[in-house]
Amino acid sequence: MIAQLQTAVSNVPSRKARLKGLTQVESVKIKVERAALLFRGAPVAIAVSAVNALITLAVAWSDIDRGALLIWAGAVLALAFVRMGLWLRHRMIGASARNLSQFARAHVALMGLNGAMWGALAPIFAVHGMIGNAFLPFVIAGTAAGAIVSSGASWRAVLAFNIPALAPLAVVYAAMGGPDGAAVAGVVMLFCMATAYLGFATQRMIDRSILLHTKNDKLFSALQKQADDAHEAEQRFRALVEASLEVTVIFSPEGRVTYASPSVERALGVKADALVGRTTKDIVHPDDMAVFRAVGERSLSQLGEVMALPHICMRAPDAADYAVLSGRLTNMLYVPGVEGFVFAGAVRDSAGAMRHHAAE
Repeated sequence: MIAQLQTAVSNVPSRKARLKGLTQVESVKIKVERAALLFRGAPVAIAVSAVNALITLAVAWSDIDRGALLIWAGAVLALAFVRMGLWLRHRMIGASARNLSQFARAHVALMGLNGAMWGALAPIFAVHGMIGNAFLPFVIAGTAAGAIVSSGASWRAVLAFNIPALAPLAVVYAAMGGPDGAAVAGVVMLFCMATAYLGFATQRMIDRSILLHTKNDKLFSALQKQADDAHEAEQRFRALVEASLEVTVIFSPEGRVTYASPSVERALGVKADALVGRTTKDIVHPDDMAVFRAVGERSLSQLGEVMALPHICMRAPDAADYAVLSGRLTNMLYVPGVEGFVFAGAVRDSAGAMRHHAAE
């Protein structure tokens, strides 16, 4: 179990990891999880594009040819309906790996088409003498930023929208922006590169998170299996002990009984529960205490080593007579579920009644 834990911990990816050397299963897992994130963020991207188109329509209604503006806004909104229909269709099919992969490919392509439509807004503004209007770069930059928020799981999706949306804006500013046009175009290109890098960094962070989650699932499965195996072994051991005729008593490090097998009743004449909580002074003959303690002390330095106890007298709490037992003492302090010294033995004679009075 320790070796498995060390292996799992050593396989956890570092923050600086380049995600190289992944197994085929891990690569597929990352792609599917990334597609699932893209699927969940798609409604946000669609809503942002549609709402911004309506805002642009309202702001530019009185300054731009209404026919051209309506055609542009209608195309953006129609594409939004198509994208939403695609999302609903794949949602009804189910979240299978193949379905998610198909949706991701179609969604990236439609993101590119949507970006081209937003990029077409720059020449429309320029033709109508509104290239200097601050609303144009503001709304396009806001839509580009929204693409990162909704589609950050896929760097391709971010690039598919931002490049066709921002590149025409930079070209228009460079060609028709006047003395400051080149500077503004440079700022737009810097913004495009910054969003591209941010999209790339976001995808890498998501990939590492998915991989870490996968490693944690494997670690949890290994721990769960170990726990199940330990529980099964404990139940099997308990069943064997309780079916055995041998007397089994577990003492805590303080010398208090934490467990007694049902065979105690046959040997000492009381139910096993009557011994639980009692100390060695209550059940071990005073003459045997020194030997019992000496064997216990020797077993402290030898975990799991069996120490012979050929003669030990025990009795039920408050009983007058002792039974002579012969057995062994084992140090199992560090064994989960035991955590004590285990005495296992049997009555020495066949009758089970070789007795000693307490006075003796």
